[in-house]
Amino acid sequence: MSLLATRKKTNPALAATADAAQQRVLFAFSKGDRALFFPSHVDAFPDGPGERQWFNTDTLKSLQHWEEYLLEYRPTVLVSCWSTPRIPDSVLFADSMRLRYLCHSAGTVRSKVPREFITAGGMVTNWGQTISHTVAEHGLLLVLASLRRMTCWKESLEPKNVLWGNAQLMQTKSLREKRVGIHGFGNVACQLIHLLEPFSVECRAYSENVPPAIMRQKGVIPCDSLEELFSQSEIIVECEALTAHSAGSVTEKLLRLLPPDAVFVNIARGGLVDERALERCAVEGRLRIALDVFSQEPLSEESLLRAGEDVILSPHIAGPTSDWFYRCGDQALKNLEAYLKGGALNGLVTVEVYDRST
Repeated sequence: MSLLATRKKTNPALAATADAAQQRVLFAFSKGDRALFFPSHVDAFPDGPGERQWFNTDTLKSLQHWEEYLLEYRPTVLVSCWSTPRIPDSVLFADSMRLRYLCHSAGTVRSKVPREFITAGGMVTNWGQTISHTVAEHGLLLVLASLRRMTCWKESLEPKNVLWGNAQLMQTKSLREKRVGIHGFGNVACQLIHLLEPFSVECRAYSENVPPAIMRQKGVIPCDSLEELFSQSEIIVECEALTAHSAGSVTEKLLRLLPPDAVFVNIARGGLVDERALERCAVEGRLRIALDVFSQEPLSEESLLRAGEDVILSPHIAGPTSDWFYRCGDQALKNLEAYLKGGALNGLVTVEVYDRST
């Protein structure tokens, strides 16, 4: 019977405990993802209750091939990663499908299952807070690099360059006691707030539907609008999730509310920002801009962002660093074993989390 038809009121994890031996666990992702996220299990995944099988998505011939495989194997648990194809709704909610738990090794799950899977009683986990700090670290790096005008360093190393050793001419700035605005208030934003504490900054934040009391608990000044956030900040860091509502929310009007020579950093998603407006600000030299994400990736060679004198372009590497991928895989395996034993799960994606996620 399909998940939509059952709509179990009990916790599916607890229900799984009684028949753990009957669980069918499917690991479905590419060979590259397996080596990256599960380097200790390249030869074999750890033994456990139930049947376990790995499907190498590199061998997929078509979406129909994927659908047929799922309907034939009928997994109760799917361990997924970046390369795992989306489960078509026609398969996910088919009467013969038994999937109850999506154990995602990476971040966003919107590209794997629809919201209805959760509302129907399915369980979903992802890497949760595992790599929030690495994204926040990269955000801090881009802020500091912009303030210290890293874009001028290579040219200034020439012995006869007038900027050599002259911080005044290079117009470097300190982060200390600056007014920092954060758009978004999820795990990454909270990690960034913690990293900013030693710099004695005045931190503001805005994220729709986040209670001001939660921001105050973190020592942050809540703003009533994006207009207030941008007009009161010298540095803006984008940490908001990209949803249908937040897409394009950072307009040219907002960007021009920032004071001249302000810093704008995006470690969230390129789709949050009017990129053409950002290009105009870059060409004008009005803002110091540092971006790890773009509306289309990789960034077009024709993009005017590449021509900006004060623009730092990072190739979408704020996420897990090479030494932290395996920790995401470890969490997925721990969640899998906890699920089969009826234990608590980390990185649980509730409907509320799903709605606020990218």
